[in-house]
Formats: sequence, C-alpha cells, structure tokens
Amino acid sequence: MSIPLNTYSHTASTSITNLSDARLWVSSFPRPKGFSPYAWSTTKRIALEVWKCYFFNRAFDRTVNFMHPSFYLMIRTPEGYPLLVERSIRGLEYPNR
Repeated sequence: MSIPLNTYSHTASTSITNLSDARLWVSSFPRPKGFSPYAWSTTKRIALEVWKCYFFNRAFDRTVNFMHPSFYLMIRTPEGYPLLVERSIRGLEYPNR
C-alpha cells in the first residue's frame, strides 16, 4: 500500500530543508521507555524513509500502521505539518508534542 505525500506540506515553509536536517530532527526524539534500542532504531529509520520520499516528491511505499506515537511526530515538520496524508494511515491517533 502506498501512502501519498501531503502536498500542502511542500507549499508550507519548514525549517527542515534537507535530509541532514531531517536526520537531526528524527534523532532529537528520545527512545520511549520499554522500547528496545533495535525497535527504536528501526522506527527512526522508517521515519527517515518518509523524509526521503518527501524530498524526492514520491509516495511512501510501505505501511506505517500502529507505530509508536513519537513516530507520527517525526514525520511532521517542526512547524506541525504532516509529510503524509494522515487519513491514509490506519490507527493514527494525532499525537501532540
């Protein structure tokens, strides 16, 4: 299943302008209690894949159902714009940071 990009996020101003900035953004989230280092590393890797899709303007070609709430914040800009069309993500509960 492919999840489309949120085209509005491309027109909105964001402080993240390249993959290096995105990597710093994703790395800024602390590992949740009870999450193994491997699971957290995988979660961050998937978030970076979403950012890559954002920068290359292509749909995200994997599922992101039922991820940790922090993941959904990682795939938003620091200004709060989602990178993916959120209604296409099953199980999303719209977390606040």
